[in-house]
Amino acid sequence: MIKRIFVVFAFIITVIITNAQQSANDFYDAGVVQFELGNYAAAIPLFTSCIELSKYYYEAFLDRGRCYYLTGKKDQALADYNSSLEIKDDYYKTYYHRAIYYKDAGNTGKAFSDINKVIELKPNKADAYILRAAWFHEAGDLDNALADYNRILELKEDDPDALINRGRIYQGKEMMEEAFNDFSAVIENNPEIAEANYYRGQLLEAVERYPVAIEDYTAAIEKGYAEEDVFIRRYTLAMKLEMWDIAINDLNNLIANFQERSSELWNKRGICYAAKGEHSEAIINFNRAISLDRNNEEAYINRADSKVALGKEASALSDYNRIINLNPKNGYAYEGRAIYWFNKERFDMAEPDFEKAIKYAPTGRAYFYRGAMRDMQGDNKGACEDLQKAVDLEYPGAKEAMDRVCR
Repeated sequence: MIKRIFVVFAFIITVIITNAQQSANDFYDAGVVQFELGNYAAAIPLFTSCIELSKYYYEAFLDRGRCYYLTGKKDQALADYNSSLEIKDDYYKTYYHRAIYYKDAGNTGKAFSDINKVIELKPNKADAYILRAAWFHEAGDLDNALADYNRILELKEDDPDALINRGRIYQGKEMMEEAFNDFSAVIENNPEIAEANYYRGQLLEAVERYPVAIEDYTAAIEKGYAEEDVFIRRYTLAMKLEMWDIAINDLNNLIANFQERSSELWNKRGICYAAKGEHSEAIINFNRAISLDRNNEEAYINRADSKVALGKEASALSDYNRIINLNPKNGYAYEGRAIYWFNKERFDMAEPDFEKAIKYAPTGRAYFYRGAMRDMQGDNKGACEDLQKAVDLEYPGAKEAMDRVCR
């Protein structure tokens, strides 16, 4: 009889425990649903009810801790993480999230200790390597970061983030071929990822393959990459290649969205318009550049050149004078003013300006015009010497002029 009573009692206890556990699971599952919906505050009491029914439910401690962390209650998060590990000291997920807590709190040593523990417990899971690689990379420990990216790619072949980050490290180490291969692999397998084009464009730019670099920057922009640097890089290369419309579009973007008060950018856009022969539009840009920086000598020179192109020589002369007042050693201003006097056949005024132009900024243009002036003055020897200098500096038309003057 006593034995029978004991068996019945044990059965009742088992049923109670089972029902309590079942109830704990129900609360836990409900908490997970709210967590996955992003309702972290609503999930907390559900995980708490689970824990009240089953105090050894280490997953509930972890997930309640994650909710606390995501709602800014970080001390309570740490307490729950610690409780989870007191119950199950080899639960890798808790070490992972506690590592994130420590890193955010500035305790780098404990963060690395926990993430290393995750890797010790689960050496074939990529997530911990991804996190640790990012931390190494951030700290400038590129060799360890590189080792982790290599491991990630062993576990997740062709992972685009790992390839991009490894490529960036290779790029920093000047391992250009390896970097190029990583970025190219991303472009081939994940063509929607714009960053790969952006970084590969940098590699191509570094080896002066400007047209294909522009193609990569363009692809990055078309895919939605809109960081300031990509527009700066593309307009700079476009200007080198005289692709003025592309340069103007990028300068429009930079001025509108990043640096509206940049005298340099307004000046650059003016240069592009001038190169297209749109000198009135160029002058508008040079005016704005000068209004933003009254000491922008280049903008004054460019404005003066556009004024000359529009036949406004007298106004251009005032700009050259202004520059010389700002900087008496600006050779380009002397050059512009000398050519102004040359066109007026005021050689007495042009001569000293050519001398200073060549002293401070010896250009093929200055030598060419001084050579022409000397030829007009009957100084054949001096003319030929100047024209030879202009030829050496590859000034357009200098070779033909020399062949004609210096037979």
